[in-house]
Amino acid sequence: MQHKILAIDLDGTLLDGHILQPAHREAVQRAQAAGFKIIIATARWRQMAQSIQQEIGCSDLIIACNGAQLFDPKTGLDLIDDRLPSAFSEALADALRGLSGFASATLQNETLIYSNQAPPRVEYPDGLRAVDVLPSFKNEAPRIMTVQGDEMVAAARALLADPVHQSILALDSIGPGGKIVMTFTAPTANKGRCLQQACAALNETTESVIAFGDSEGDLDLFAAAGLSVAMGQASESVRAAADWVTDANTEHGIKTFLDRYFKGEISGNKPT
Repeated sequence: MQHKILAIDLDGTLLDGHILQPAHREAVQRAQAAGFKIIIATARWRQMAQSIQQEIGCSDLIIACNGAQLFDPKTGLDLIDDRLPSAFSEALADALRGLSGFASATLQNETLIYSNQAPPRVEYPDGLRAVDVLPSFKNEAPRIMTVQGDEMVAAARALLADPVHQSILALDSIGPGGKIVMTFTAPTANKGRCLQQACAALNETTESVIAFGDSEGDLDLFAAAGLSVAMGQASESVRAAADWVTDANTEHGIKTFLDRYFKGEISGNKPT
């Protein structure tokens, strides 16, 4: 099977912290020059994914918000747009009010940032907006919400214990700062489902995809792809789910894998 698509997670995979290191950028650009399409598949908002696309020099489909959104940068249209139930979004916003930590909620055109801690004054990039309080979400439900910090994470876990909210898809991951980040999406949000639709839109099969990831949120992506690659620092369960384990993201694991791939040292779904 000739692979034609790279589906790449951002945090803990392509990025080192918030930075796209030259070694990873150049490795992905080499794949692009060889004819690969580059699909960003991230829990982050699509505007951030587009900024990484600009660094790479690509404009292929984006899987954003942990699979709640499949976005086409060329048309500006969503192929998939799953939203959280308004009742949960409102309840979580209420539960977080006044707690220490950091929370976000991604809407159609912006991501709201809430924290009761007073950070240094920063200039947020386009698509991010700091708020003093999260809104009620009666007019628009978020695609994804996230929390980090002990108090906010504990409040979110307590809310999920309510049977009313047990259908919510809640995943733990490690953020750029090394702390637990909880993400919340609708139960239908799924990177693997988005990948299937992306491949259909590109007239390709999912068997033509090499997927890179590091967290629980990438397992559906791994299951859908023809070849899956876990980063070296990923948990044991994530590494066990992958066809291949490469070096850590801080050791340029995508470059390590692609160097071997283009040398012909990887055949099919297993190393040679």
